[in-house]
Order: sequence, then C-alpha cells, then structure tokens
Amino acid sequence: MVGVRINHHQLARAMKASDIDLLLILLVVNLIKNLGHRYGSVIDAVSVAAKFAVYLTYLEEGKNLRRTGFLHHVEPRRVKEIVGEFEDLVQRGEPLHLLGSIEPSYLIGFSYIWLEKFPMQGDESRLKLFNLTASERLIVEASIAANLPKCLAIREDQMYSLIEELHGKSQDSLPLEKRTVFSDALAEHAKFRLLESGTVQEIKLNPKLSAYILAKTDYSPRDRQARIHTMIQDLTRYFEGMYAWVDEDPEVMRGIETLGVLPEQKDAAFQELDQLVRDWADKYHSEAATQQIALQFLISRHVDVLKI
Repeated sequence: MVGVRINHHQLARAMKASDIDLLLILLVVNLIKNLGHRYGSVIDAVSVAAKFAVYLTYLEEGKNLRRTGFLHHVEPRRVKEIVGEFEDLVQRGEPLHLLGSIEPSYLIGFSYIWLEKFPMQGDESRLKLFNLTASERLIVEASIAANLPKCLAIREDQMYSLIEELHGKSQDSLPLEKRTVFSDALAEHAKFRLLESGTVQEIKLNPKLSAYILAKTDYSPRDRQARIHTMIQDLTRYFEGMYAWVDEDPEVMRGIETLGVLPEQKDAAFQELDQLVRDWADKYHSEAATQQIALQFLISRHVDVLKI
C-alpha cells in the first residue's frame, strides 16, 4: 500500500482550528510525525511545559500558592506539588529537558570561517596543504569544479578545528548552565550535516586520507529531516524575538512586506534579495561587537490569517 502525505495544515483549517489551536497542532504533528518523538514522550513534554507555566506564575505572584491556583484553575495542593518538583530540579542543578534538539545552528557560519582561515592566494593550488606529486595534484584537481569558493582544501582535523571554533563562539553567548562541551560525537554530527547539505565535498586521496573542499558559501540542509530540525530552531528563535518585540525591546525590529512578483521574475528577485542581505551583513558586522543579532526571514505565499 502506497502512503499518502496529508497536508495537516489544510486539514486542521478545514476542521475550523483557531490560530492558537493551529500553532499547537503544527508543533505536535512535527514532533511526532517528522522528528520521530514517541506519542508518550510528547504528552509528557507538554505536561512538563504546562507545569513550568504554573511554576513561573508562582514566582511572579510572590510564591503565593492560592493565587497561582486561582489563576490557572489548579488546586493549591497540586500547585505545591508542581513547585516542589521544579525547586528540586533547581536545587540539584539539573537541566529542564523535555525532548531535546541535535542540530548545531552555528553551521551557517562555517563557510565564512573557512574562507577566512584558508584563503587561496592568486593561482596557487587548492591542494597546497597536501603532500601530493604534480601528477597526483592534476588528477585530483581535474575532478574539482572550477567555480568553487576561493579557499584551500583542508584535512579532517582542520575541519574539526573550524567546527570547534564555531562551537566555542556560540557557547560564549550562552549562560554557563546551558553551555555544552565540544566532543568527537558533536564534530562527527556537524561534519555529516555539512556533507549532506552539499556545503562540503569529500575527496578520497587514498584509503586513509581525504581532502575536504568548500563547495558553496551557504549552509542549507537538503534532506527533509535536516530541514525539519532547522525549522524547529528557526521557529524557536522567532518566538523568542517576537516575545521581545511584544515587550517593546528597543533592540528588536519586526518587519513584513507583501508584494506581487511575476513568475518569470521570482528567481531574480530572490537572488537579488539574498545578495542585498549578504552585503548589508558584511557592511555592519564587527568582530568587536559583544552581542550578536540575527536577521531571520522567510519568503512564502501570503496568507491573511484574519480571513481564514
């Protein structure tokens, strides 16, 4: 029997789901069907998240059990149990772990650090860092496309060093309790993602040695599973940014533009926008900046949620 993929977004809308219902449905459907989390683990995670909301209100209401129970229609006795669970976690210093994520978001900057650390000078060989004979070099270079980014091919240990540097920079902006130690497993996972996305190409020089070549200057996961992980990360980042916007954070700017583009001009419009964003980021980026900002956007068909 051939499986049929049902558009869960359209199905939920047909069942007259409200915007907030649709948001919850989309999240849970992706957790179970696309990310592979078990039904039971998702139920447990949602339960923990609801408890977290109760605990947050308890702290905001001056640790008043009765007031917290009144606001959330929960018996004070149950509020006390929930508070005890979270205070025990805090006291033991354990992380609040519901489901977890495995995709390193900093891979988007991998090509830039490679270009910075291993640039090609003039007409020098891309395989400069490898001890090859002239004939061996010619054979390998003949298999490499001519329009690749201008940087040297590197060894596996050098690629791991680049990944480790990116990982370290990403950890600097996190609280101490949320930082993770760089590991061989993390390096292998990042390498796999870079190869799968087509950002990096591996060329076997011999059974024990590979040359790694930067094939493109952007990281965009190709397989559906990798894109789903990226989607979850983007949504999480976007939610945090929108909450800051709601609170009128002066460092947050929300923007939306709707327009009509002719089909024959779509590709050119997308490419021009991509270049504009790159130029803007290059112009204002500074290594001396102590705080990072993120520009996040999505071009898609416009849907007026008020009319659905």
